[in-house]
Amino acid sequence: MAGIYANLAALMASRTMSISRTPFNPDIVVLKRASFPKGETPPHLEKYAIKKGECKGETGTQVYKGKLVPSTAVCVAEKRGKKP
Repeated sequence: MAGIYANLAALMASRTMSISRTPFNPDIVVLKRASFPKGETPPHLEKYAIKKGECKGETGTQVYKGKLVPSTAVCVAEKRGKKP
């Protein structure tokens, strides 16, 4: 297994990195880039955001393109002009 040498204190203080352990092997530390702040959407994902109130009240699942998916996903796909 590959390893890295890093200053653990600097990584823990950084808001751009996330450190956690995997429940399957607690001896391994998982180091990854942190998620974006709550309520904010990065510019490159803006076109995929579901607008507030869009498809409100859609619950359950439906078959879309042969797969069982959430009803909200089907509603958004239909509003954005994607054919089933």
